[in-house]
Amino acid sequence: MSSLADAFPEEERQRFAAENLVIGTVIKTFVADTNPPKEKRLVIMGESFDHISLATIYINTDLNLKVFPTQELQDLNPEFLAAGRDYLEHDSHVDCTALHIMPKQQLNNIIGTDPGRVLGNLSADDLKQLRDLIKSAKTIKPSLKKTYGLFL
Repeated sequence: MSSLADAFPEEERQRFAAENLVIGTVIKTFVADTNPPKEKRLVIMGESFDHISLATIYINTDLNLKVFPTQELQDLNPEFLAAGRDYLEHDSHVDCTALHIMPKQQLNNIIGTDPGRVLGNLSADDLKQLRDLIKSAKTIKPSLKKTYGLFL
């Protein structure tokens, strides 16, 4: 047996994965669209109307001023203190300047294979703060926000 997940039947792991693919869930996974590609914490922020894909945002350890040089971009990266947020190991910034679209089945497979990838859930207040920032972000196309229920 290589992991705790192996001790549970496949149906149970898939049920767990499906129950955790909800808005506000924080997941740690490898992402290829960063430079360099690496493990990141991401937050599910929306689901497409056809339920095929999920809109996520990334949690960053630091605010990179070369990537976010203006005050407007920095304001879209609120600092989240680790205290009271079990899914964080240290104070971090949540990037609300871009949505990263992932196939729902891909995240389902990641969680089904390793349930420990689910780190927790945002509080209602944190979720509202991030959704409001995404809605106001001029860096995200309105059509993309609409597709993932983040426009209104």
